[in-house]
Amino acid sequence: MVARILTVVFCVTLLIGCTSQTIQIPQSAQNPANPSAPEAAFTPRPDWFRTDTSVSPEKPATELTPPPGTLTTTPAIYTCPMHPEVIQSSQGRCPDCGMRLIPKEPP
Repeated sequence: MVARILTVVFCVTLLIGCTSQTIQIPQSAQNPANPSAPEAAFTPRPDWFRTDTSVSPEKPATELTPPPGTLTTTPAIYTCPMHPEVIQSSQGRCPDCGMRLIPKEPP
């Protein structure tokens, strides 16, 4: 009985002693969590799927045209989905954001 009590007291004392100490794990010089680690050089990811369609007032973007012989009924007013204040009489791109203009619904 006394052996059990002494074992429990010893284990509790050992556990209390272990919890009061913090062990510092050394960090390598290359670890990002280390404040003295050097910064890595920025390398941009390659954009294989990106297309160069820059929209500028000097160079308007090319638009898809329907095949010849296709009858199309075009409404007279086109607008930008993001900027409804942009209104044009022909298809094109928004001068603010570059989105394709869509036909405006009649009221």
